[in-house]
Amino acid sequence: MIYLIPKVLVETGFLFALNPKDRHHRWALNVLENARDRHIILHISPAAPIELSLIMKSEGYQDREIVEVLYAIDDIINRYALPQYPVLDLGLLAYAIELRVRYPELTFFDSIHASIAIRNSLLYYDLDEVLRNVIDRELSKLV
Repeated sequence: MIYLIPKVLVETGFLFALNPKDRHHRWALNVLENARDRHIILHISPAAPIELSLIMKSEGYQDREIVEVLYAIDDIINRYALPQYPVLDLGLLAYAIELRVRYPELTFFDSIHASIAIRNSLLYYDLDEVLRNVIDRELSKLV
């Protein structure tokens, strides 16, 4: 019997949850443990670190602090797994805009995360239920 390891996508919620003070921290560690134990193949949306940086900047963090947070996140992730970062190309950005037209509830970054998950056939493994529903609807059209 051939066992396929699920390819999953996480995004900004996952990155925030790596903070030990975050209420979803245990969940984020479980994701990393599942990747380490090869129960999943972890993909991180390439837009997620950009979104995280912009949120931190808008909350008044200085660039040096943002750099430290990004290095700390990279360090903890790499202790468990070597995640894949799907390519973000013009076609994916155009598709993200199409998704925002069809689903106005999607934010700019959520539409990018969705386009990456859909076009790469990745299971959405993060916390945003609105995003999960859009991705599930779009993926069901492809079956």
